[in-house]
Amino acid sequence: MNIELQRARAHQLCIEAGIAVLPYGNAWWLLGQNINRVVGELAGLSLGDLRRYQPSPR
Repeated sequence: MNIELQRARAHQLCIEAGIAVLPYGNAWWLLGQNINRVVGELAGLSLGDLRRYQPSPR
């Protein structure tokens, strides 16, 4: 699968999850309810990547 198709699918996944995908330099800023994350590449994102991380005590 080519990279453009993977990016398009990841972008559509974000839209369906209610997450805005904003350009941020050479990266992408994913902004939505319970997510505020910068990723270097959209291609390869999955639904699990869009979930909130659970904090763990140190």
